Amino acid sequence: MAKRVLVIDDDQDLLKLISLRLQSEAFEVSTADGGRKGLAMLDTFQPEVVVTDLRMDDIDGMAVFEYVKENRPSLPVIMLTAHGSIPHALEATRRGAFAYLTKPFDSAELVREVKSALTLHGNDDDESQDAFCSGIVTRSAIMKEVLSQAKMVAKSDTSVLIQSESGTGKELLARSIHNASDRADKPFLAINCSAVPESLLESELFGHSKGA
Repeated sequence: MAKRVLVIDDDQDLLKLISLRLQSEAFEVSTADGGRKGLAMLDTFQPEVVVTDLRMDDIDGMAVFEYVKENRPSLPVIMLTAHGSIPHALEATRRGAFAYLTKPFDSAELVREVKSALTLHGNDDDESQDAFCSGIVTRSAIMKEVLSQAKMVAKSDTSVLIQSESGTGKELLARSIHNASDRADKPFLAINCSAVPESLLESELFGHSKGA
């Protein structure tokens, strides 16, 4: 299935050129000629990469980036900027934007950055994307974003705390993270901490020496 790229720029000519270049690489491209229209398309188009101009009349690229960062933090954003606004683009990358390109940019470089964003952010084929979370059935855009973040964090060696109300599927999500991690071939151990006496919980989690 073609990967979806949303391109946001108020320069209609550049918008058309970028769209044609990405489509020639078999990406599915949707375009918006302003930041407000671009934000409105996030939920309907469900892009896997966003390419946005930094300077636009209605809502600028920084506002687009901040919205994506808050609502879909695993969605990579590539900024397009003129020389005069490079400091703003650098600030965006420092805060989590995937990359920035200075106009005029080489279209081949843009394609490379889009492909790199897809690779580094865990957007594999749909089949492998679904395999790690096969126990979870959902059509929710928010849940799909959670699963995307889960797959990303599974590739790192870090502890994960999952918080939610009872019965919402925390253990299923934990299993999905396990399945997507380098430890997938090792056992997944689920422990009901509330059922273990406090005096034994440390030994249950970390082990103990016989007779201690």
